[in-house]
Amino acid sequence: MPYTRFTNCHLIDNGELYEFTDLYIDNNTRKIANKPRDSNEITRTIDLHQQIIAPGFIDIQNNGIYGLNFSSLNENSTKEDVKEFQRFYRDAMTKYLSTGVTSLCPTVTSNFPSVYTKVLPLYKKSRLSNQTDSLGAHLEGPFINLQKKGCHPSETFVDAKGGENKLLQVYGGKDNLLENVCIITAAPEIPGVLDLIPFVKQQNCVFAIGHTMADYKTGVDAIENGCTMITHLYNAMPQPHHRDAGVVGLINTPAVPPSQTPYFGLICDGVHIDPSMVNLAYKSNPTKCVLVTDAMHMIGLPDGEYKWDDQVIVKTGDRLYLKNTDTLAGAATTLPQCVRNLMKWANIGLPEAVKAVTNTAALSIGIENEKGFLNVGCDADLVVLNQDGFVTRVYKLGNEISSSDIPQSSYSREHKIQAVL
Repeated sequence: MPYTRFTNCHLIDNGELYEFTDLYIDNNTRKIANKPRDSNEITRTIDLHQQIIAPGFIDIQNNGIYGLNFSSLNENSTKEDVKEFQRFYRDAMTKYLSTGVTSLCPTVTSNFPSVYTKVLPLYKKSRLSNQTDSLGAHLEGPFINLQKKGCHPSETFVDAKGGENKLLQVYGGKDNLLENVCIITAAPEIPGVLDLIPFVKQQNCVFAIGHTMADYKTGVDAIENGCTMITHLYNAMPQPHHRDAGVVGLINTPAVPPSQTPYFGLICDGVHIDPSMVNLAYKSNPTKCVLVTDAMHMIGLPDGEYKWDDQVIVKTGDRLYLKNTDTLAGAATTLPQCVRNLMKWANIGLPEAVKAVTNTAALSIGIENEKGFLNVGCDADLVVLNQDGFVTRVYKLGNEISSSDIPQSSYSREHKIQAVL
């Protein structure tokens, strides 16, 4: 049985740095393997010149990439439109892999049932060697609060008074949820939502609180009903007060056992959240922090104005706003940059920061036996990093991919960097 050995390298996993530790891949299964007993079975050896291997990065909230809006199909989309969208999707996911993100949850913002019916089958969980995998869609809305709508179209908003039938009607049926969806973000104060959390869990979906006016007690009730995540902490929710902690207070609430405190997405781009508040949240419960991009489809595109449904978004660097307003419309910062930001703002090392886009991200959606770790049996989805946290190359199921993250000035010194952390 043929194996690949990565050698002269350091590993990052579980928030720790394991110096000069080899890693092995079974070339048949394309999974991480134990060291083979017979050295003759090692058919390829890759010297990483003291660089660092980590699990591939996981992005659990991303609205679009390289011009592709994950929500752009609708009831008027023809079969040819769908085929063109699929081609665009494959191309965009191939490009996104070069940033070091090996898996993501394509995020569909609040929409009409016809949109979910069209797009969700395209986001069925995948396992590919040449593009970023889908882990299933993240459905952000439409069961959300009008007062915290952000840039979501309010004409799509609904309540859940009809219970399970209403949920299935909106999202296109039980099979659509079971096969194509990973996360549902909703506001627990919307009528009917709180009671639906157990049903959502039964469909193997994560329930996340988001775009909400929920108070602290309602948040605790949601956790007790099975909520395990908060979507983009601080954003689209009431801000905490020392006598009214709100949803933000749930990240380290004493009302439930520590194991039940929810994971929380944190957009570490310097646009959505002030660095000091990023630091505050991270330090409050680092084991439950998941860095997310919340990227819009303008990520990877030049600055300018872009049409989004019936709205226009202005992109200036990493900042995206609805035209002629101060309404934030998302981000355009890559996940590796978010990792580097967290290192700086929370004054932590690379191993701890990487954990928030690998181990913790995988645990938050229950895929820790497949991805997000360097454990034997996990997919050989890997990133190679230098000590500054730049991705120098990517391996998808063992297949080497060039990186788009490393700055040009760093190429010349790529193999000279020593992993001193």
